[in-house]
Amino acid sequence: MRTPAITPRRKWRSPLTYNLKWHEKAIDDLRDLDRKTQKKIIARIKEYLPKDPVGLGKPLKGMFKGLFRYRYGSYRIIYAIDQREEAIMILRIGGRKDIYDSTAM
Repeated sequence: MRTPAITPRRKWRSPLTYNLKWHEKAIDDLRDLDRKTQKKIIARIKEYLPKDPVGLGKPLKGMFKGLFRYRYGSYRIIYAIDQREEAIMILRIGGRKDIYDSTAM
């Protein structure tokens, strides 16, 4: 009996690119950061998230169900995906310690 070949798992990638939309709170969150960090976070979001928002992010649970988070260093980017409009809404950007506070959203 022959054993099946093991193939590496590949993440599914969407053939489309999502549009980015920014919530006012996310823009305010960015303004609170130094210019260098702002540029790094924005570049990372623009480069990676539109290509595969589901595969790169982690779905949130509990009161944040339906939202995703993307980790960049000690920062968390909270976002929602609108499949119909093929858009990603960036909701909040902040440190891990306080981003999940119920008053933050």
